[in-house]
Amino acid sequence: MMGRRLFLIMGFCAVASLPAVGQSSFPSNFAEWGVERQQPQRLTRTAEPSTFRREKTGTAFFVDGAGHMLTARHAVEDCARVIVAKEGRSVAARVVALSPRADLALIKVPKTLGLAAVFPRQSSVSASDLMFAASYDNLPSLIARGGTLANAAVASSGGAGATLELESSASFGTSGAPVLDSRGLVEGVVSRRSSMNRVQAVGVAEAKTFLGSHGMRLNEDDRPQLAGGGSRAHRAASISARVTCLQD
Repeated sequence: MMGRRLFLIMGFCAVASLPAVGQSSFPSNFAEWGVERQQPQRLTRTAEPSTFRREKTGTAFFVDGAGHMLTARHAVEDCARVIVAKEGRSVAARVVALSPRADLALIKVPKTLGLAAVFPRQSSVSASDLMFAASYDNLPSLIARGGTLANAAVASSGGAGATLELESSASFGTSGAPVLDSRGLVEGVVSRRSSMNRVQAVGVAEAKTFLGSHGMRLNEDDRPQLAGGGSRAHRAASISARVTCLQD
């Protein structure tokens, strides 16, 4: 009998020592275990510091199938890096040559990203001729509106394709863009804005002389280069690309 009572008393004590319902025998926080609880980290990417303080953007166009491009000298001069972008692709370019007398530069990318421009055998530009010149970044919107036949007119010409003065409202980034005539042939290279509605361009004769002095074999033809139903905006888009100069 005494043994049975002792057994019951011991069982009662064991039950009383169990934690109440809803309580836990584990520490209520990590500090009781001497472990510091870590807060969840946000999945954010720290911005990489840029080593370039300035950049300028222009336009360049292909002159052969090996990746050589013509642009304005001031668009790629004094650059730490030159980047060419077209249709979602970006590649580094190197400056091959800078013209000592005209606003022209020859650059090269590892592989061509577009068609090569075609130059006229003989330039016959005269005042009031309608031309086309636009920055590469503006070409998609022009094409979306059905393309553009002309957006500039020759105000004056230096003769023999030396220089061109255009009546144009060309926007930022047009430096280095090709000036196309009604056949889609390159008649000049946009240099700079001289007034509100005037743009200066290096003429085709000067451009061909510069390229020839550096061993470039150009495509020359007097036949139209516009595909059936295509506009000069379409032609410009096929030969042009954006050029970005990154400066320290």
